[in-house]
Amino acid sequence: MDRRGFTVIELLVAVAVMGLLTALGTVQFNNYMKKAQITSQTRTLYGELMQYRIKAFHEKRNWTFKFTASGYGIYSSANVAVSPVRSVELKHNVISSDTDNVTFDGHGGSTAAAKTVCVESSNDATVDSVVISTSRVLIGKKDEGSCDSDHITAQ
Repeated sequence: MDRRGFTVIELLVAVAVMGLLTALGTVQFNNYMKKAQITSQTRTLYGELMQYRIKAFHEKRNWTFKFTASGYGIYSSANVAVSPVRSVELKHNVISSDTDNVTFDGHGGSTAAAKTVCVESSNDATVDSVVISTSRVLIGKKDEGSCDSDHITAQ
């Protein structure tokens, strides 16, 4: 008897293998997306800090960042009692080394002695932290320790 085609068992095994590979691929893709989002969020924050630092220097006026766990506001002076010029909501919550705001003055310097802003959860992202000092802004990766400048490796 000449048989052509597949048996039901062969088709079920093939579908099960495809389902297993799809499930594994989905988990890995979700991990990759989370890492990419954290890296993107950190690089965007770094870019905005640098942009407003340069803007403060060129305009000879203060620009202030006020951080919360879910975002930050950008103010056109050191007064944060008014409405911010721009508010940014973050997808991944952040923690900060202190509660002080960061103000860039007309000389391009910062009022922060060593302020750090890190993504709250542990992750495998390339970068997840920003360190703000009086003279520079650095981007980096935090160690498994706390979110302070001693536990962040600059990139």
